[in-house]
Amino acid sequence: MKLRLLFLALGVAWCANLPLAAAEPWTLERAISVALTNNPDARIAQHRIAAARAGLDATRAAYWPQAQFQSSYTRTDNPIGVFGAALNQRSYTSSLNFNDVPDADNLNVKGLLTVPLYNGGRTKAGRDAARANTEAARQNAQAVRNTLEFEVARAFHTVLKTREFVRATKSSVHSFEGNLNIASNRFNASTILKIELLDMEVRLAQAREDLVRARNASNLATRSLGNLLGVEDADFTVATTAPESVVPDGKDFSQRSELAASREQRRAAEAEVRRAHGGYFPRLNAFGSLDYDRGWKFNGDGHSYTAGVLVQWNLWDGQLTRAKVSGARADLDTAREDERKLRLALDLEVEQARLSLQEASERLAVTGKSVAQATESAELTRARFEQGLAIATQLIDSETALAVARVRRAEAEAYRSIAIAALRKAVGLSLLSPTQISR
Repeated sequence: MKLRLLFLALGVAWCANLPLAAAEPWTLERAISVALTNNPDARIAQHRIAAARAGLDATRAAYWPQAQFQSSYTRTDNPIGVFGAALNQRSYTSSLNFNDVPDADNLNVKGLLTVPLYNGGRTKAGRDAARANTEAARQNAQAVRNTLEFEVARAFHTVLKTREFVRATKSSVHSFEGNLNIASNRFNASTILKIELLDMEVRLAQAREDLVRARNASNLATRSLGNLLGVEDADFTVATTAPESVVPDGKDFSQRSELAASREQRRAAEAEVRRAHGGYFPRLNAFGSLDYDRGWKFNGDGHSYTAGVLVQWNLWDGQLTRAKVSGARADLDTAREDERKLRLALDLEVEQARLSLQEASERLAVTGKSVAQATESAELTRARFEQGLAIATQLIDSETALAVARVRRAEAEAYRSIAIAALRKAVGLSLLSPTQISR
């Protein structure tokens, strides 16, 4: 009885904690971890790796002997066929008249073994190409992971930015509501004109409209992040902070996965040239077979074997091999140019990310001072307006300037965090450490 009560209590406690678990905010670390496993692009990249590995396994099969089983049943009155069946069944007799042969049947069971010995290096070249393509797929998958990390970070910081927009507009609405009360009191005391009161009411309405837009932008940013993660939870909530990423030193992008994938694709193209060039060389295969023949017309059966070596050499193929070599070389030249083009693009990306981070840092410093100055100006103007030393237009301008300064500050903070993430991606570094992502 006590044991049942214990289980019941545990069950009630677990059920009571379900809403808390469902409402657990999504941190940046958790968001990245889920995106790397749940996003369709990440899954597609894994499927491409599996396909490339299957292609590699297929090329390895060319090194192994091929064993086949064959069986057939025939019935014929063709003289050559009848004669061959009688010999294979060890039932030939001199009474067999080839000018008037009877029909004969034959059941053949064969085991065939083929062993590749030499094919001009085509098998090895195909295996090398498959290995390079497999590694390229793996590097492309890592590039997808790095891109996903950056996109999640950008979406996450966008959510934080829009929340700051909401806070700034809320503060603006609150300030204008207080200012409107002051203006109403002054209007009742006949110390300001009605037009000033109306201006304050209009500006409060605009501030409330800005708040509606800010909330909608925040909800949309949150939904965009959830969509990126593949999450359809209606209670999707995002944490209020994100870990600070370290600004990387230098501009070396040699560790970029895209660059490694491009190198592997070039190596695959080089291997394809070797495979196409192997068409100029002969092919050598060994083979052997065991046969069993059984017939009911002659009521005989027999065993036989065949073994040998086959050499094939295309002395003239209508310039097919030459065309394949030319096409493979053109693909190799294309791969080399793609690699050079990628290097130029990555170098530009790193420089753009570095300049963006520099701009973001400068903006952050400037906007910090702007918020402090705008806050002080708004406070002084409110006090002056309450004392009748400032007009409504001056107060509206100061409050608007404060709201704009706060919005710019939020933009600058998010811009700098995104710029750091972009620079880390540009130089081939993960946004977070593996231990952070696995949390």
